[in-house]
Amino acid sequence: MKKLQIHPSLVLAGLLLAPASTWAQSQASQTTTVPAKAAQTKKAPAKTARSKTPDKAAPEQTDEVQATPGAATMTRVAEAPVAGLRRRDADAVAVTIPGKQASPNVDATSELLIHDFDFDGVPVPTTKLHFKELSPGVLEIRSLASQVGIWRFYVRDSANYYGLGEHFDVLNHSHQIVKNLSQDNGGPKGSSTYKPMPFFMSTTGYGLWVDTTGEATFDMNATSKDDAIVDVAAGRLRIVLFLGPQFRTILANFTALSGRAIVPPYWAFAPWKGRDFHQNDAQVLEDVDKMRALGLPASVILIDSPWASAYNNYKFNPKQFNDAPGMIKHLHEQGYKMVLWHTSWINSKSDPPHEAGFEGKIAAMSDNYAEAAGNGYFVKNLKGEPYVGRWWKGEGSLIDFTKPAAKRWWQDQVRLAIAAGADGFKDDDAEGNFIGDVSFADGSDQRVMRNRYAVLYNNAMEELIQKDLKGNGVLFARSVTAGANGIGMLWGGDNEASFSPDNGLPTVVTAGIGAGLSGMPLWATDLGGYEKTASTPDVPLLMRWTEYSAFSPVMQVMSEANISPWDFDQKTGGTRALDNYRKYSVLHMSLFPYRYAAALEAQKTGMPLMRALVLDNQNDAHAQSRKDEYLFGPDMLVAPVIDEGTSRVVYLPEHAGAEKAPIRWIQYWTGVATNGGTTIVEQAPLDTIPVWIRAGAVIPKIPEDVMTLVPSSESGNTSIKTLDDRRIFEIVGSSAEDVTETDFEGRTLVHSGNKLTISGEKKAHITLRWKFANARGVTLEGATITAQNGGAVEFDYAGTPVTVAWR
Repeated sequence: MKKLQIHPSLVLAGLLLAPASTWAQSQASQTTTVPAKAAQTKKAPAKTARSKTPDKAAPEQTDEVQATPGAATMTRVAEAPVAGLRRRDADAVAVTIPGKQASPNVDATSELLIHDFDFDGVPVPTTKLHFKELSPGVLEIRSLASQVGIWRFYVRDSANYYGLGEHFDVLNHSHQIVKNLSQDNGGPKGSSTYKPMPFFMSTTGYGLWVDTTGEATFDMNATSKDDAIVDVAAGRLRIVLFLGPQFRTILANFTALSGRAIVPPYWAFAPWKGRDFHQNDAQVLEDVDKMRALGLPASVILIDSPWASAYNNYKFNPKQFNDAPGMIKHLHEQGYKMVLWHTSWINSKSDPPHEAGFEGKIAAMSDNYAEAAGNGYFVKNLKGEPYVGRWWKGEGSLIDFTKPAAKRWWQDQVRLAIAAGADGFKDDDAEGNFIGDVSFADGSDQRVMRNRYAVLYNNAMEELIQKDLKGNGVLFARSVTAGANGIGMLWGGDNEASFSPDNGLPTVVTAGIGAGLSGMPLWATDLGGYEKTASTPDVPLLMRWTEYSAFSPVMQVMSEANISPWDFDQKTGGTRALDNYRKYSVLHMSLFPYRYAAALEAQKTGMPLMRALVLDNQNDAHAQSRKDEYLFGPDMLVAPVIDEGTSRVVYLPEHAGAEKAPIRWIQYWTGVATNGGTTIVEQAPLDTIPVWIRAGAVIPKIPEDVMTLVPSSESGNTSIKTLDDRRIFEIVGSSAEDVTETDFEGRTLVHSGNKLTISGEKKAHITLRWKFANARGVTLEGATITAQNGGAVEFDYAGTPVTVAWR
């Protein structure tokens, strides 16, 4: 029996385990010794993957733990065996993967090896790992040290890897080194992200989550062709394995643990109108009234920075807004909700505002800074004083959300804005790269707080939305990770207003679907790109970005150049880009029932609204490589044009959704039908985005005259068209298989041949349309009803099942 030296920081009270087989032969009174105080260790330099591969037939080994003088004795309890997870030997854990896909560099067995664990460079034997089955197909490996250090382990795999958060360069992270840390990067993003997620799915047939909010590195076969190598800063190591092999199942199980969508109210899914800044009441009122006058649907006015008299005191600035209460009252009466920008900084010394028209209007020090500092509500430096850091509005201090009193005080500050009429908040900043040598009230290590800070910030805000706004509010967040991935809407940060493959439109398409693969289903972007260029406003770019945004969870107009849809054509004259915005914002609004039903599915199963083709086609090489097209909800395939061209290659996958029947796709604008598993070159004039519909799908919509999703009962305005009882069901082609849909109000729609059966308790006035067919001889429960010109019928649905048939 070999003797193994155990790293002191790995020794905790009663947490060193021998193999389960050893315990079966042991007496219940067996004891071990635990040191009274763990020694400090230095971080070992990173090393390459070990060349030794554990022998497959090697028996489990028993390690003799050396007693430490002065240690207390603790009784150890046996661990129950976990099916599918075993200690292969002292160096490796073997995981049985049902349906495992073999790859060139990996043994063609059903087992996945996780091996060569170490902590700060010292080997950790597998006897020191705890196993647990969390649910069927979800297995946990964990261990614990007495201090934060660097854990490392290897995964014997060579595959394609998806997830790891919102990334702007690639979907497939094979042969990449990905950092699990949040970073504000206004320039080209590369592999950086605002929204890291320490979770990936492998085409081998499993998912792996390192449950951490700290810094981590995922070396996905970049150093070793045989191994993925994971380093994570933590005291507790927790690895959760999700046995697939289907990605859909893996993602569902991951989001069941990490968190699923808290779906915002209806009105948050209507178009948003924002500016980089509003100089005065008149500009806010222009947004309110001009959107309505031009027939542009919207339910949200976003007031970005600055709006308060100081950063961040939550008091409307009287030097900026002559009559803030009157402005907010008019905004609400016109069927809008108000979302306000903020950060978790409170300023001690603000820079002179760079925005035009704000000179002398923003206080240098926020009037609530001294109170927070005096009560110890800020993150502290190593001297115990408020940490003062620089951000883009000057110098200030960060609220310490690990201190309950500080969180409550901050929430009371935010309540000043809620009392003034705020309906939601844009949680900016909080990426963690601004934190230097600091300390937190709960003693958390700075490395673990790198991503956790944003989680605490966003969750503190969501508490107010649920408690004070009774859920009738929205959070719009930039920086998240596991623990806040499902709350509110997320936006993709500062992207350039260009077709740049480094930081423009192509990158946000990839980032949005990558976020979806990582458990973040409600992702959006600044329509047109936030960072202006010399060509801003660029009509072709704005038209293409508009088209893409229409097929995303939220269309949000926002630009550093402060352009609005009525400014899109200012360089060229005419109204081409404005008309295109109207066309697609109306379509986006009319698709609200379809989008909201998909959001409810995200809440239930974790499926994102924008779904990478690989999600349902993980063994399809064409789907694996597509990073700029996606399924939008269950039935639409969207292929945005992301360059100056007027055509693009589109891959139509053979499968989509949980069912495995081959798909026939129908072009949404022309009705052309094509079998799945086909690659085509599609023409796309500047005002057209390639969209294909699964044949036989029933697309739920609302009428195109709806201008707001704020109910008239809240606005008091009955003259603006809002959501009422009118529903449209659009039938697109037919399928050899029955197609079943569930709409956002719980109705079930079954399209079978030339029949549609509708069931559900919710009453409605229904318009049934055949997108590319002229239905004849239409009957409702056997009684003939007259089809209108264009192929549509209308009837009142009383909440009891009915069948419409046609020929």
